[in-house]
Amino acid sequence: MTVLDNFTEEILQSELPKNVLLHNMIRGLDKEKPPQFEVPAKKYTFESNLHGFSYDYQHSTVTISYKVADGVYSDVTVSFRTFRAYLEGLAVCVRMQKW
Repeated sequence: MTVLDNFTEEILQSELPKNVLLHNMIRGLDKEKPPQFEVPAKKYTFESNLHGFSYDYQHSTVTISYKVADGVYSDVTVSFRTFRAYLEGLAVCVRMQKW
């Protein structure tokens, strides 16, 4: 199992509504979030309960990390284009979910 598989399982859990998170993450691919001047600085651009997502706007990539425990799953880096297709597919699955 990879971090991407684990994120998919988290999103498809029917008891947790994820539409807003998915929508915000897709929108974040188009428009960079304004900087947040917090101490300590946030490590991730977006977070779910178990995963952190670091958007690299210069290279148009997203790094997906399992934030609960280091070393359980290796981080995965994908392009914005691939991540958008993945998130939009998950959003359709969540909307159509009947299991």
